[in-house]
Amino acid sequence: MVRPEGFEPTTSWSEARRSDPLSYGRIPYTILMTLTSMKQAESYLARFYDNHRTPYNLDNMRALMRFLDQPQDKFKAVHVAGTSGKSSTAYYMSALLTAAGKKTGLTVSPHIDSLTERVQINGQSLSEAEFCQALSEFLTIIEPSGIQPSWFEAVVSFAFWYFAREKVEYAAVEVGLGGLLDGTNVMSRPDKLCLLTDIGLDHTEILGMRLTDIAGQKIGIVQPGNLALTLPQADEIMAVYRAWCQQHKAKLQVIELVEQTDATLPAYQNRNWSLAREGYLHLEKRDKLRHLTRQELAAARHITVPGRMDIQKRGDKTIIMDGAHNQPKLAAFWDSFGQLYPETKPAVLLALKNGKEYEQIIPLLQPIASKVIVTGFAATQDIPLHSMDPQVLASALRQAGIKTEIIENPLEAYRALLKSDESVLVVTGSFYLLGQIRNN
Repeated sequence: MVRPEGFEPTTSWSEARRSDPLSYGRIPYTILMTLTSMKQAESYLARFYDNHRTPYNLDNMRALMRFLDQPQDKFKAVHVAGTSGKSSTAYYMSALLTAAGKKTGLTVSPHIDSLTERVQINGQSLSEAEFCQALSEFLTIIEPSGIQPSWFEAVVSFAFWYFAREKVEYAAVEVGLGGLLDGTNVMSRPDKLCLLTDIGLDHTEILGMRLTDIAGQKIGIVQPGNLALTLPQADEIMAVYRAWCQQHKAKLQVIELVEQTDATLPAYQNRNWSLAREGYLHLEKRDKLRHLTRQELAAARHITVPGRMDIQKRGDKTIIMDGAHNQPKLAAFWDSFGQLYPETKPAVLLALKNGKEYEQIIPLLQPIASKVIVTGFAATQDIPLHSMDPQVLASALRQAGIKTEIIENPLEAYRALLKSDESVLVVTGSFYLLGQIRNN
């Protein structure tokens, strides 16, 4: 093993056995490398970027799961796929199961504030020390396998391994991209519950240009014996769903939207909450879980989902951060924003990932934004990512008659936003932008 700078060797494992790769100290490998900081963890994981492959397939993940003795199938899973609302639905599902007293894992993609969000137990991310220690063990275990996972495959495998080692009873697992060929889709138990959130056009360069293409990828998480829950969607999407479930001997159930009685919950979050709540009701009946009280349901409904209608106060400023990054998500965000802040024109900080169809987003900003500050970002999740050229985006906004300023450094742009005359401020366009400024 190549020893990254700053790593420290610890005790060798003298009584190693390959028979139980979930257990600490039982793999035949002489030196365990100890990561001592999140910076080191991120640096080490960066070596997996070169293993990113297109077209996607599950060969590596399946091989890695076999090497680890199938950890992904040692707990009951709730698998969440869709275009919009995956993370929120997974967070709600985790909160409901935790409220029921079940030890619950949660892994989401992307993370917002910290890589530790990728491995959560009972709604709490691992501490940095716990994350680094466990990741050190995991990386040392898989090193002798010879398998070369991508960044996402390594992180998802780590989450599965950790959940199995900690003996979680359930895990809420968010798909990274698509579904059918996503690294999470190695979970194969027939009792897997699948939640399908709203579908829209996104990642079209990978998933396809038509809604039916994208629906075919999302429904691919549904395997024989599974139940899939979804809210009503377009007829063409539902036709793809029904055909897949019939072909794969799975069941599809279309649920009803929970009546919106809480004005503080954005309308789009009510859709995600409805899906998670129906998922819990199914598990409650199937697995004889505890019936949650009205107070417990309310608490689960009001958990903080990072980067989703995230409202903060800074002095006399109200800052709303939302990672909406395509036309359907931004449309839903602005609709909910208008309900919470009627007749308010906020100053907006905006950055979009390179390749996003910005022409569809601009008309949403025209009637609402008092001004827009365009910025950029660089991020390292799964593969290195960059924002689209701020100059190009700003030019398009100005042509639409929107007052626009360019500040390419995201932290400087955020500081400028805070100095705006407007009392209500919005940061949106990308979760990766939020991750770079949210705690500053």
